[in-house]
Amino acid sequence: MNRSPRIDTPKLLWTLACISAAVIPHLIHLPPWPLGLMLVTLIWRLAAHRGQLPLPGALLRLLLAVIGFSGVFFSYGTITGLDAGSTLLVVMAALKLTETRTVRDLIVLLLVSYFLIVTQFLFGQSILIGLYSVPVIWLITTALSQVSSPAAAMPWRRAFSQSGLLLAHAVPLMLIAFVLFPRLSGPFWAIPRSENTATTGLSDEMSPGSITRLLQSDAVAFRASFDDTVPPPEQRYWRGPVLSKFDGRTWSVFQKRDREITPVSIDLIGEATGYEITLEPHQSDWLFSLEQANPAGLPPRSYMTSDRRVMRIKPVTQLYQYRLESWVQHRANANIDTGHWTLERDRQFPENHNKRAQELAQSWRADADDTAAVIGRALSMFREQEFIYTLTPPRLDPTDPVDDFLFSTRRGFCEHYASAFTLMMRAAGIPARVVLGYQGGELNPFAQHMTVRQSDAHAWSEVWLAGRGWVRVDPTAAVAPDRVQLGVADALPEGESLPGLFRAYAWIRQLQFGWDALNNGWNQWVLGFSREEQLTLLRALGMKRPGLRKMLLTMIGLITLVLGAVAVHLIWQSRPVARDPLARTYQRFCRKVARIAGQRADHEGPLDFANRIAASQPALAGPVSEITRLYLNLRYFPATDPGNLAQFKRAVRALRV
Repeated sequence: MNRSPRIDTPKLLWTLACISAAVIPHLIHLPPWPLGLMLVTLIWRLAAHRGQLPLPGALLRLLLAVIGFSGVFFSYGTITGLDAGSTLLVVMAALKLTETRTVRDLIVLLLVSYFLIVTQFLFGQSILIGLYSVPVIWLITTALSQVSSPAAAMPWRRAFSQSGLLLAHAVPLMLIAFVLFPRLSGPFWAIPRSENTATTGLSDEMSPGSITRLLQSDAVAFRASFDDTVPPPEQRYWRGPVLSKFDGRTWSVFQKRDREITPVSIDLIGEATGYEITLEPHQSDWLFSLEQANPAGLPPRSYMTSDRRVMRIKPVTQLYQYRLESWVQHRANANIDTGHWTLERDRQFPENHNKRAQELAQSWRADADDTAAVIGRALSMFREQEFIYTLTPPRLDPTDPVDDFLFSTRRGFCEHYASAFTLMMRAAGIPARVVLGYQGGELNPFAQHMTVRQSDAHAWSEVWLAGRGWVRVDPTAAVAPDRVQLGVADALPEGESLPGLFRAYAWIRQLQFGWDALNNGWNQWVLGFSREEQLTLLRALGMKRPGLRKMLLTMIGLITLVLGAVAVHLIWQSRPVARDPLARTYQRFCRKVARIAGQRADHEGPLDFANRIAASQPALAGPVSEITRLYLNLRYFPATDPGNLAQFKRAVRALRV
C-alpha cells in the first residue's frame, strides 16, 4: 500500500477533534458497533499521519464499506429512516477517515460534522442538546477556517475569536427567521421513528407490576401551568387510558374505534379550572387531563370517547402543548339506561378465573343490595385488614392473580388494588373499570408550574352509580392515604424508597427544581413557539392580520437590511487607511526631489535620503536638511510645536527643483 501524503498536523487534529465532538451526542441512541468503527478509524488515521501505519488501500476500503452498509441493514432492516440514516452517516464519516489524503478531504469531513450535530436534533430538542451544539458548531467553524486557509495556522485564541465574530453576524438572521418564518401545523423536526423505539410511559394495558416498573423512572411525563389556584392533591388525578377489558390477569383498552362515542351526557357544575399542559412525547394517542375535561374545549385534532378519554388523532411523537378546562364537580352519564352497552361491557369478567374474589363480592351483594354499601365493604376490607402498600410485591399466581393477592400475599402497589377492586365490583354486578394516569405532581418553586413524573404513575377505579354517573374510587387511598396527599415516596413503608439521589439531599433537589424550571422555559419559548404564539407575538409587535405573504415579505426585507448593514460594516473595515497629513506632505517632498536624485529606497531612512541628496545636489543641501529636520521633529517628538506642521508644508511647497 502507498503511504498517504502528509497533511499538516494542526489541520488534521482540528478535523479529528470536530468529528469526535459531533459524534458524541449519538452515543445515546446508536448501537455500539458504528461508534467503535469511528474510534478505530480515528486512531488509524492518526497513526497513519505519524507514519506508524499505512492508510488502507482500495480493496480494504471497499471491504469496510460493504461491512458498514451490511451492519446498518442488519441492525435496522433498512438503510433509510431516522435511526438507520443517522447510523449510516456515522459509518460513512468513519470510512471517509480512511481516505483523507488532501485538505479537500478534511473539508468534506468538517462539513459532515455539521450534519452529524444537526441530525441529533431529530432525536430530541432538549436544552442540553441545544447548549452542547453551540460550542461544537463554533469549533467546526473555527476548524473550517483553519483547514481551508493556505496560510499558516493562526493561534487558537485568534482563530476562535474570528469564527465567533462570524457566527455572531448570523444571530440576528436566526432571530428574524425564528420569529417570522411561518410555523407549520406539526413539528418541524417530526420524522417517524422505527416501531421498536423504546419509550418510557404508561401503556394501554395493565397487569401486576406494570406500573411499579414506572416508579423506577424519574423522567418527566408532562408539566402543567394553572391559570389560578393549583388544585389540592386529592383533585390532581390526571386521567389517561381507561381499561374496560379484562382477561383474568391483564386489563386493556376496549378497542372499538368509534369517534361518535362522545359521552352521552356530562353535567359540569361549579367553577372551571383552566390549565396548560406541556406533554413529553410518549408515542401514543392519548392526552392527560384533570377530571372532568370540557368536551367542547378540546385541543385541535382531538376528541373524547364514551369513557371520557381525551384522544389525539395522531400519536404524540414530539413535545405537545395544549390547553384544557376541567370541572371537579360533574356528573358523567348519570341518567343513561342501565342496559346501555357501555355499562354491559363494564360488568363483564372471566368467570373461570379468580373465583374466590367473585364469591366474596357476590356475598356482599347478597347481604346488602345497596351499591354504595358494597363499595364500602370493599374499601373497609383494604383499610382494616393487613394489606400493605409496597413497591416490592411478591410474584402472583398467573392463573388467579387477584385471588392470590387478596387471600395470600396482600402486598401490592396501586395496580393490584385497582385490579382487585374493579373485578369485585363487576362480580357484584356494578359497572366498573380501571383508569390509568398520574396522581399528584410537584410544584416547582422557581417557575410555579406543576411537574408530573413517571414516578407519579397511578391506577384507580371508576364505578357507575345510578343518578350520579361515573364516580372515581381509589382503593389505594384506603390502604395508604398518604399516597394521595403526600405522594408515593411518603406512602411507602419504612425501609422502602424511590430511586433517585435528589430525594435524599435537599440541595440536589433544589438544583433539580432549577434545572426543571430552565427546561420548562426552553419548552415554552423555543420548542413550544407554535403558530398561535407566533401570531400573537406579531400582533403585539404591530403587524395587523399577519399572514403567510406578509410574514415572508417582512422576513426577506429584514434579512436584506441586516445583510446590507453587515456588508457596509465589512466594506468600511476593509477601506484603505488614509495617511496622516504629515506623511502625505513628506511623500510630496520625496516625489519632488526624485526628479533629480532618484526614488527613495524602501530601506532608506529620512536622514540617509537627505544626505544622498546633499551629496549629489549641494545647492539643495540647506532646504532639504531643514525639511528633514522639521519632519523628524514632528514625527518622533510629540511635544513639538503644532505650528511646525504649517511651517513644514510651506517649506515643501517652496522647494524648487
